[in-house]
Amino acid sequence: MLHYNFYKSDHPSNQLLILLHGFISDSQTYMNHIEAFLTQCNILTIDLPGHGKDDSPIDQTWDFPYITEQINRVLSQFEKYKFSLLGYSMGGRVALYYAIYGQYEIKQLILESTSPGIADEALRKERQAIDQARGRVLEIAGIEVFVNDWEKLPLFQTQYLLDDNKKQAMRRMRLSQDPNKLAKALRDYGTGHMPNLWGDIKRIKSDCLILAGELDEKFVNTAKKMAQEIKNYQIRILKNVGHTIHVEDEAEFDTIVLGFLKEEQND
Repeated sequence: MLHYNFYKSDHPSNQLLILLHGFISDSQTYMNHIEAFLTQCNILTIDLPGHGKDDSPIDQTWDFPYITEQINRVLSQFEKYKFSLLGYSMGGRVALYYAIYGQYEIKQLILESTSPGIADEALRKERQAIDQARGRVLEIAGIEVFVNDWEKLPLFQTQYLLDDNKKQAMRRMRLSQDPNKLAKALRDYGTGHMPNLWGDIKRIKSDCLILAGELDEKFVNTAKKMAQEIKNYQIRILKNVGHTIHVEDEAEFDTIVLGFLKEEQND
């Protein structure tokens, strides 16, 4: 079973917000948000396969059906709650898949800087080759070399503007990951191996909040395209931030998420 942590709300609540992290990260990425979220709902953080304290079997294929079944097993222990699901980047891709194919109903779906996959088959194959190459770097060169390269990607350029404490905390979390498990995660459920969900997201019945940072142009465009397909949606493009909204503007992120969750409580 996936490693998880449950945090009980400060106030009586039947709402459970599940938090899914991005690649080369783990549930620690949300620690600065737990206190704010607990004022309104219960919290469940999950370490996805190959990350954090997860101990998923190496001889299993960690594909999207496998991850979905593992999330089902975790949520089976919390059936008395109403589920809301928040996913960032890779965790957002898992959240999208779960909202369509998971066993449990997701009342509210929050998607931060994410995508339903790659529609073009040639581009998908190209991304699979990139995922394979990055996996080899992890296995051969090790975690520090990979992190150094990862932090130079254009996707994360806005993180250079963060204060040193935040940058160092993020780097420590990345360096704490197991390079061999990360390599397997890339090969099993990296972007190139994600099923193309563009034709399926119209089936999502959850109320959906789509978030992107205005400096993250690729994912702003993806967010707007997703909004055309999902029935019950809100979209927020946050100013002066890039891909990692929950790190780059913690206060605004909390305000938006809590406002969206409150709508469910008021229904």
